[in-house]
Amino acid sequence: MTRSIINYRKATIKDADQISSVLIDFYNMKDANEASEAFISEMEKDFHYIVALQDDVIIGLVTWLSHGLPKHGLFELDRICLLSEARGKGVGKGLINELIIDADKWYKSMGENIRKLYLLTHEDNVDAHIFYEKVGFVHETTLEDHYYKDQNERVYSKFFR
Repeated sequence: MTRSIINYRKATIKDADQISSVLIDFYNMKDANEASEAFISEMEKDFHYIVALQDDVIIGLVTWLSHGLPKHGLFELDRICLLSEARGKGVGKGLINELIIDADKWYKSMGENIRKLYLLTHEDNVDAHIFYEKVGFVHETTLEDHYYKDQNERVYSKFFR
């Protein structure tokens, strides 16, 4: 069986149905309506969505947003998720690479450079820790009870020069 090529591109509002399928498969969203509303709301708030496609079907996505002034070069990986069948095949790594390329273009369009990409992940999400470290992130600190009581969050960062 031949593996299809994975393509990456920026998401558009027209992708809402396929993106909601990925969000439902990965996150605790009750239905397609909630997932679609989350996507549309984030797009309206200037979240940058990048999708991974296989045979024109969205199989994963990553989102990022800038923080502070462009001269700070600080941006956050807000969400990365893949359909179950796409996991463990390099798609996540590809999405991280595409996020960095997209952010670099965005910052350069304002005459600035990327400096730091960071993310938060649950302390007990060991698979995520392994993945992020594998793609070059460093565990910077742990935030105690950050979102929920008795649920710590790890801060991972990747630095650029």
